[in-house]
This record gives sequence, C-alpha cells and structure tokens, in this order.
Amino acid sequence: MKQQFLLMLASGKSWLKHAAPVMFALLKSLNQSRKRLWAIPFVYGLRGRCFVLKERCMGYPALRRQFIEKTGYEMDLKSPRSFNQKISWLKLQRVTPLHVQAVDKATAKQLALAWANEHGVALHASRTLAVVSRPAEIPWASLPPRVVLKATHASGAVQFVDRTRGDFSESLEPLLRSWLRHPYGVYKHEWVYWPVRRRLLVEEWLDADRESGLVDYKFHMSRGRCFAIQVNEGFQTDERTRAILTPDWQPYDVRWIYARPLSLPQCPSNLADMLNIARLFSREFPYIRIDLYNLPRKDGGFNIYFGEFTFFPASGCVDMNPRSFDYWLGEQIMLRTSL
Repeated sequence: MKQQFLLMLASGKSWLKHAAPVMFALLKSLNQSRKRLWAIPFVYGLRGRCFVLKERCMGYPALRRQFIEKTGYEMDLKSPRSFNQKISWLKLQRVTPLHVQAVDKATAKQLALAWANEHGVALHASRTLAVVSRPAEIPWASLPPRVVLKATHASGAVQFVDRTRGDFSESLEPLLRSWLRHPYGVYKHEWVYWPVRRRLLVEEWLDADRESGLVDYKFHMSRGRCFAIQVNEGFQTDERTRAILTPDWQPYDVRWIYARPLSLPQCPSNLADMLNIARLFSREFPYIRIDLYNLPRKDGGFNIYFGEFTFFPASGCVDMNPRSFDYWLGEQIMLRTSL
C-alpha cells in the first residue's frame, strides 16, 4: 500500500511538472486577454458605468478602501470634517455643466478670461496653439520649438516638449495615445471628468525668469475666502518643493507630499491682485483651487497668468503631516452656506 501511494505521488509530481508550465501559460494568456478586453473603449466605459452604479448602491466601498489606504484613517461621508473627507464628499455630488467646463483644459482658459473681463481684472493665459483629437493631427511643422502638451480631459497629463534638444514628436505618440484611450478619474470617483471630450491641447511654453521653471501659486478657496496658498517650485526639474502659506504669506508647519523649501518663497509684489482674482472666481464654490502664474514684464511689473481650476486635489486622498492640519483645512471649507 505504501509503495502504491509513493508511486502515485511520484506520478502526480511528474504530471504536475509537465502540466504546470502549460497551466501557467494558459492563465497568463487568459489574463492578458482579459486586460485587452477591458482596454476596449466601449467595454471600459460599460465597466466604468457598472462600477459607478455598484459604488452608489453599496455605499462607496472602493472609495472607502482607497481613502484609508492613502490617508491612514476612516472615511466619513455623513459628517465629513477633514480636508480629505470633504474633498471626497464633493467628488460624489452632482456634476454641473460649469464644473465640466472648468476642468476641461481647452475651455477652462476661456471661462477664466471671460470671468476676468466680467469683473474688470487683468488676467492672461497661455496661447492655445492647437486642439486635436489624435496625435497625428498635431501640426508640428507650424509649432514653435518649445510647447506644452496636455490632455483636455485629465489631471496631471502634461508634457513639456523642447525640440531644440531633439525631435520627440514620434516618440511621444504612445504616451499621447494612452492619454486619449479612456476617460479619466472613473475609478478615482472624479466623475466630473467623464463628460469632457478627450482631446490634446497644445499650448505655448511660458518662459520663467529662472532656471527651475515657473513658480506655481495655488490658492485654496471656499466661497470667496482664501485659507491657504500653495507654492510649487522646481516642478519642471527634479528639485520639487512645496510651501503651504497663509494668505498673509506666513508658512504653515506642514509637509504636503513634497518637501518644504529651505527658505520662505519670495512674496509676489502683486499678491493682492492674485488674491482678488481668486476671491472673485471662487464665490460660488464650496471648494476650488485656483492656479496662477506670475510672469515678469519688460517694464519691471508682472502679468498674472491663469493656470487651471482644480476641485479635487490629490483626489482627496493625501496623507498630511501633521494630520491635525488636515482637519484644520477641513474646517475652512464651507460645504453649505448655512454652515
């Protein structure tokens, strides 16, 4: 009996040794086929709609899981208190045409300039050189050597192209096609991006009077009131820093993803004008981040340039140090006017 058992065991091991590679190859092939199927735009969209329906019906389990993985504490959608909780709550609210226009990179500039004209404030924006539906439609021959490429429907899809260092137009095509393949933010619950047309925006490259590139001034606003200014430096290089400041240009003792700069960023001479623009643009929103640039003029003054509108920084899932600052920021956001 023992010998029969050992023979059966040896036979099983021999079969497994020969069959295992075939089984693993089959499973790998099935998994690759599944990924290709999910990547088909129609299937991706259908799967995304099912995901949204499941999340709403089941109380947003995926969002809660993502939230605790990124922040280290529980989500509270019934009575949100922290900055992360309130941004996550806002992601789930009704999408309006104004929100869609504000997050569309191709129309956001038009909206900002129209608001500036309505309120009589001076605001500039980088020139739009082209808006196309496919990478092959980018008119490289008529473009300046340095341009900025963006996906109109996504957050973070930005590529600085400097052709004075070589022609990168062909090597960029796989990246640009990947931007256009699917809607953005479906599984991050940023459903405001879903209705935005998927296109490529080509903008002029704004020159900064410094080697580290543009300084990005981001104004965190709630219903016309600024409660924090975020200053990003070195984002066109590998030496990225982020300072979080009060509207009076005093530093908060906090680290928000990137390291704080060694010294306090220089306060713009026209900070009051930038704050005024941010206040005028944010009156109707419980939360919005308004990004501006400050470019020097030949006469020694500065022109304020529009960057973008953002409703969900870091998708409302960022680990702040200290966490008490996360809750303090949350107190500044007025979700309802009656609060």
